[in-house]
Amino acid sequence: MRSKALILILFAVIQTSFVYAYPITDTTDKKLYDRARKTPADISVDLEKLVDYLKQPASSQREIVKAFSYWIMLNISYDISGFLQDVYNTDGINGTLRTKKGVCQDYSELFKAMCDVAGIKCYVIKGYAKAFNYRPGEAFSKANHAWNIVWLDSQYHLMDLTWSSGYIRYETDGWHYYMQPDTSQVFVSPEAFVEKHLPSDPQWQLLTHPIPMNAFTRTDSYSAMLHDTLKYYNYADSIARFEKLDKDAQELKEADNAYSFYPALGDYAYHYYNLAVTCSNAAIDQYNAAVTSYNKSIEDSGAPVASGDYNKTVVSTALTNYQKAIKLLSRISSYSDNQISPSALLGKCMMGLEATTELMKTLR
Repeated sequence: MRSKALILILFAVIQTSFVYAYPITDTTDKKLYDRARKTPADISVDLEKLVDYLKQPASSQREIVKAFSYWIMLNISYDISGFLQDVYNTDGINGTLRTKKGVCQDYSELFKAMCDVAGIKCYVIKGYAKAFNYRPGEAFSKANHAWNIVWLDSQYHLMDLTWSSGYIRYETDGWHYYMQPDTSQVFVSPEAFVEKHLPSDPQWQLLTHPIPMNAFTRTDSYSAMLHDTLKYYNYADSIARFEKLDKDAQELKEADNAYSFYPALGDYAYHYYNLAVTCSNAAIDQYNAAVTSYNKSIEDSGAPVASGDYNKTVVSTALTNYQKAIKLLSRISSYSDNQISPSALLGKCMMGLEATTELMKTLR
């Protein structure tokens, strides 16, 4: 019954050299930059060794974050061929470190993984970005980019390491990527950042008066956006409540916030589909473990005997996970695209629920 479901949702957007430039908000630290530039090749494929190497000359968490940023800018190239051919890294952080390529999701997840190892709080934020192919006034059908928010010096800071690392340009033989480290997307103020980046969940704008989608698409000027802001919003309290939730509840909360803010069914569907995949795969593992114990008890005693993973707790947990997945998928069963099919997964979960219910009957 085990099936492999698509979990990685990749968003690919990168700026060109001729679109715009933010004011530089961070000065390059030559010591940390040189350290990142001289990273030995054998260290650069091991996350923990890499983090330890980059941390050594840093004297604060802010400097550690700078060192991570510099290394990514200097070493990770945008996977333009993968983006154009719709073929992406499926090996997570290890794949990015090994190939030294990625799209925005890979840049963001790598930076978060480095921060996690260093004990620095960091989030991957998904949302809408005005990149090289954006036309002024154009509506977004779904989120198209990912970046980071990091907690330093008792406040959150915005980072876009994809746009910090280089640019793409169309030439006579097609699109090309050029690495060009640029600190203008490191430690960007919320007011400047929102001119080109709009999070799916408005709490991550870090603004007390969030910018709505219609203002975001209408202009690139924050001052002009202020004519049409949303009502006062205490994002600090909202994030504090968010951080008290467990991972699954956070996923649900972000999905609900995103849909309320800008009801793009595609984004709503991806949030719920990914969570449903997690619940479904957990249920499959629990069911299979129970069946293995069930079969072993028959081999050992000639009759099913509740032991090991063959017990009411494990089977009941599998039932609960299937029920969660079914509830989530039922909300988005009408949605489908070339990456996800909620109705197909819903059918598999219904079959799994039925099989697990029958297994539970053997324990009564």
